[in-house]
Amino acid sequence: MTTQEPHSNATDINDSFSYSWKRGNDRQYARMGVGFQRRLRCTIVCIFSFVICQITILLVLVHFGGLEDVRARRLYPRDSYEWRNFIANTPARSDSFYQYNRARSDLLGELRQLPNTRADSCYKRSYAMPLAFRARVSVVISYHNEARSMLLRTIISLVRRTPAHYLHELIIIDDYSEDVSLLHELKSRMDNSNAPKLLFLRNMERMGMIWSRNKGASIASGHYLIFLDSHCEVNDGWLEPLLDRLTRNARLAVSPVLDRINPQTLTYVHGNARLKGGFDWSLHFHWLPRILKPKEPLERPYSSATFSGGIFMISRKWFLELQGFNQHLQIWGGESIEFAIKLWLCGGQIEIVPCSRIGHIFRRSHAFQFPAVLGDRDVNSAQATYLRNSKIIAEAWLDEYKYLFYALKPEAKHIPLNYSVDDLNHLKTVHHCASFDWYLRHVLKELKLENEGLKAMGTLRNDARCLHVEPSGIKTELLLQSCYQSGITTWFLRRENGHLQANTGLCLSVLLPTTLTLEPCAQKKPLQRWHRRSTLLVHSSTRLCLDNPRKNRVVLSGCRQNAPSQSFQFSLEMQTQT
Repeated sequence: MTTQEPHSNATDINDSFSYSWKRGNDRQYARMGVGFQRRLRCTIVCIFSFVICQITILLVLVHFGGLEDVRARRLYPRDSYEWRNFIANTPARSDSFYQYNRARSDLLGELRQLPNTRADSCYKRSYAMPLAFRARVSVVISYHNEARSMLLRTIISLVRRTPAHYLHELIIIDDYSEDVSLLHELKSRMDNSNAPKLLFLRNMERMGMIWSRNKGASIASGHYLIFLDSHCEVNDGWLEPLLDRLTRNARLAVSPVLDRINPQTLTYVHGNARLKGGFDWSLHFHWLPRILKPKEPLERPYSSATFSGGIFMISRKWFLELQGFNQHLQIWGGESIEFAIKLWLCGGQIEIVPCSRIGHIFRRSHAFQFPAVLGDRDVNSAQATYLRNSKIIAEAWLDEYKYLFYALKPEAKHIPLNYSVDDLNHLKTVHHCASFDWYLRHVLKELKLENEGLKAMGTLRNDARCLHVEPSGIKTELLLQSCYQSGITTWFLRRENGHLQANTGLCLSVLLPTTLTLEPCAQKKPLQRWHRRSTLLVHSSTRLCLDNPRKNRVVLSGCRQNAPSQSFQFSLEMQTQT
């Protein structure tokens, strides 16, 4: 027993030491565990913060266009001219001056990566490319008061995305812009670059896009002309599909599908290859649906009655044979429609080529001024210029159908056209140009005759103003506005049901007892029936007449045969009034 006690004490001591050592280790491990957890949490927080920071930077770059700029700089080497210094001298103007977000444009860079908007099959197509010395391309760009960054991006995207052996020359025409130093600075920076042959011109007065394009075509020396606006970006592979079509038909004019560049965000948006160009009897451009044949590929080139945006490519020889754009048209407006009609009637064709893509800003309104054409104080210069240009087109090409244009635009009758038509008549004779009736039957079949089943049609005038449907929020208002106003409402008084229908598709109706309203047309609705009595417009149910007792509002009131406020004139009456 006595010999075991020391052993027992030693064991207790060892056990106590072991326990203390374990507790110490446990505490140390606990402290190490807490430290590790803290370090782990700190590391996770740092990684998370870094990721959030990177995402934030990425979002900022995307929002302000920097990401596109960074990507573009990786894909394309720097040019010898520095764009940031060039745009620093852009005049301080509001976005309303340019009709797009200029600050956003300045941030985007001179070249950005664009999304692929072509069909995948476009990459698999084999194009019949001519030898370069037989297919030199001259590009004509005219501009007026364009932001420097926008113009520069148009030019550089063209230079960098066009095969150099085809891009023969670039003709840039300044149409008397306020930024007088732009052209000189652009020339000095590009002369030392690897750009193609450059021609720079500045008009000494405002001549307009139409004159400027004709001037550019007259001094060009390439086999083909491409007309571009100064707010475009050509996409990759844009030229080859167009050249392929032109080598097959020397009298063809080809246009790319226009992708849209949003004027506010400058986002590049996929264009629609299911649309083609057309126009109405007012000679206003409209998109029309493209009808695909069974199993027809969407990317196949297709015919179009006219161009959109005025961007197209054509043989220079053929363009000059057709005398270019009508030299009597002023500034801007109608030139694409006029040239398209002339091209089709005189032996040419127009195709839209979906495998070619060019981005384009469609402005909401004009970013420039028009010269005064008419003395009417209610007519702004843009409306008057477009109306005069439209009359020139109607007189030149619509033949016996021009009465429909005058029915919708009666104010055009009073615009004088003081020029000789000898050159035009000679052109028609030399090229054996067809009639407009042929154009309706073979090209623009969607343009129907509007006078079938009508008693009267056109603008509806009372004194010096015309009845107009004005959108106002979710409702519409009936107002009397200047007859020269762009988009003034045209009306159709139908023979069978007495409907007085606006070109918006709505019919003039009455909410009893006497409130005028616009409603969807209904065949069996007596309150939508009207008839003529001399120059009066009589509501058939109430026997009341359309009246204008105030300057710009219409009401229903008792009919008075000789009251000027109740005398409403259609542009075109189809029968004797009773």
